[in-house]
Amino acid sequence: MKYKLIALDVDGTLVGPDSIVPPELVDAVAQVEQAGICVCLCTGRSFVETLPVWKQLSLGTPCEPMILIGGAMVSEPLTGRTLYQKPIPREFAVEYSEALKAEGYSSSIILDAWRHGLDYIRVEGKDSAIVEARWFSQMNVKVRHVAHLSELPDMPTALRINAVAEPAAGEALAEKLAAQFAGRLNIHSIFAPNYGVTVVEAFCITSSKWAGLMYVAQTRMIPPAEIIAVGDDVNDLPMLRAAGLGVAMPQAKDSVKSAAKAVAEPNLATFLRRIAAENNAD
Repeated sequence: MKYKLIALDVDGTLVGPDSIVPPELVDAVAQVEQAGICVCLCTGRSFVETLPVWKQLSLGTPCEPMILIGGAMVSEPLTGRTLYQKPIPREFAVEYSEALKAEGYSSSIILDAWRHGLDYIRVEGKDSAIVEARWFSQMNVKVRHVAHLSELPDMPTALRINAVAEPAAGEALAEKLAAQFAGRLNIHSIFAPNYGVTVVEAFCITSSKWAGLMYVAQTRMIPPAEIIAVGDDVNDLPMLRAAGLGVAMPQAKDSVKSAAKAVAEPNLATFLRRIAAENNAD
């Protein structure tokens, strides 16, 4: 099979907690691109968090869009222009934020900064000091603080709603809220290594990395069978299952590996070089 598009997760795939792409991986990604495979990043990060990683890869032009915020947004890397988004309906965002507040958690609502000039709305909870110290203190973002989302009649559309929690508490909270909002929101917990915290994430029910990836692929008339998707965590599952070649990282959980068709062994750089060689040979 000659592949035409590869989607690369960022945290736990391209980078570790230091957000630095190793030189051997930069070289391997360049070989993939030279083999005729379009390269796009597909991450839970926002635009401002992803751009420094994208720049390290020195990808060729024309540039592929970046799939951001777990697939809730697709943006042009050079301009920041938003091409696609899957917002959470306002009534669900307000209700979910109140549910988090009742559990003692702040809500961090991520927005389309290119469109609104604002990165986050933060609904303050009992854990506000913890959220500030463990999440926002590590970011250079614009944040609006409110007590309740319902205070904002002109509220920008929410793309994702986060709650910061300890690992055990985060998993239990995600399970409880997923049951409460079943059929309305897509909710899971995930470890954010660049911040060292577990995050409970809520999205539009139809939002996923695969949905964002399909937007990119369809604009280039690339079918799923000609797509490679590489990831390491639960938010990568839809694209690992649906892509022509879903690839799990060696350190991924067994549930992620079982959803993939291959594992990037012995490491991602070696695996990508092999893919590039095979694509050149076809």
